[in-house]
Amino acid sequence: MASESRRPLSELRQGQTVQATITSHQPWGLIAELNGYEPVGASLDTIRRNSERGVKRLSQELPLVEATIDLVIGELPAWHREPWIWVDLTAPSPPED
Repeated sequence: MASESRRPLSELRQGQTVQATITSHQPWGLIAELNGYEPVGASLDTIRRNSERGVKRLSQELPLVEATIDLVIGELPAWHREPWIWVDLTAPSPPED
């Protein structure tokens, strides 16, 4: 893995869909690792974002730890402490029926 090339965090944009691996479940939501990017803290607060259609669906069917799913960059806070920033994730909305 050390030789695996990872994209810089500067390439992340709000609204961008990324592949993420779920690393843990928390009482408030999920923690994930963004696949293919430099290490970064990333979470999906299912309590705060539960009114969003995609998040509501995801929180009802929590993905297993180590599952890889598509998530959306919800917010990139302006503050950070090198080399760690926190990416606020959300879920893609399901297609309209």
